Amino acid sequence: MSEDPKLIPIQETHSHHACGCGEADTERLTLDVRPIPHRLRHPAVLGAVSSLGIGESFDLVAPHVPTPLLAQIDQLPMSIRHTLLEAADGFARVEIVRVG
Repeated sequence: MSEDPKLIPIQETHSHHACGCGEADTERLTLDVRPIPHRLRHPAVLGAVSSLGIGESFDLVAPHVPTPLLAQIDQLPMSIRHTLLEAADGFARVEIVRVG
């Protein structure tokens, strides 16, 4: 690699309605970690949470209430609200929202 690589900045684009009104789509995102290998689950979720902009959210689906993971999320340098939406044997759904 050269000492002075020519890097192209990458910018995130947001999807908008096809009508051109500029309003963002409000699709509810879900991250189902159950098929992810156990040792990769926490890093995957922490990466997803860290990528959220203020006001953005997703539902986390896990095989159990992810109490240790939620404690890790609380240690991130941003304000995150998490709410347990559903819990059953072998299943939990938690809403993750970046609030600040």
